[in-house]
Amino acid sequence: MTATAPRRRGRPGRAARPVEETRAAILQAALTLFSQRGFEGAAMRDIAALAGVEHSLLRYHFGDKGALWRAALRRLIDHMDEEMAQSWRASRGQTAEARFRQAVRDYVRYCARNPEHARIMVQEAAGENDRVAWIAEEIVKPQHRRTARVLETLMDEGRLPRMPVRSLIYILSAGAQAPFTLAGEVKAAYGVDTSQEAEIEAHAEALLSLLLRD
Repeated sequence: MTATAPRRRGRPGRAARPVEETRAAILQAALTLFSQRGFEGAAMRDIAALAGVEHSLLRYHFGDKGALWRAALRRLIDHMDEEMAQSWRASRGQTAEARFRQAVRDYVRYCARNPEHARIMVQEAAGENDRVAWIAEEIVKPQHRRTARVLETLMDEGRLPRMPVRSLIYILSAGAQAPFTLAGEVKAAYGVDTSQEAEIEAHAEALLSLLLRD
């Protein structure tokens, strides 16, 4: 029998959903509101309402808002890591440039589909707190270590401009994320819907053209 989330007794409740479906709805609602309002501005009751669940279920599944924030970020980052791992596996045996091109295209596609990622990072990483330290240890350092080797190889080959690796990583990240993080601004200024596949692919090619040297 499929497990279902508990329901509060004593009054009519929402139809019970499978536990994993309930958790997924809560995590997606949390990502949406954390990206829009930041950690302090995203109320647990608002997350529950957006997820379509009782407020008590958030504490049942995640305990407190800090644990929910970490679980939501972990779900998003695990998804990104799996997508990028597939990209690296698919390009295994190819030149460093070919692998870089594929990774940039896949990362731009990820940013387009998951604009909450960059918005949450911007909300949090400007300050200094336990959440920033968690981001640095759990997300930034492992990802940057995986990326650094291919970037250093391409700089040694003269295909990328020579600079500190961290600078290049942040330039790449910001360049890949910007039109999707600022989708409303792009739409208002240029009348462009950055969620369209043609726009996503064009942006990836523009970023590669800007960075790679002939």
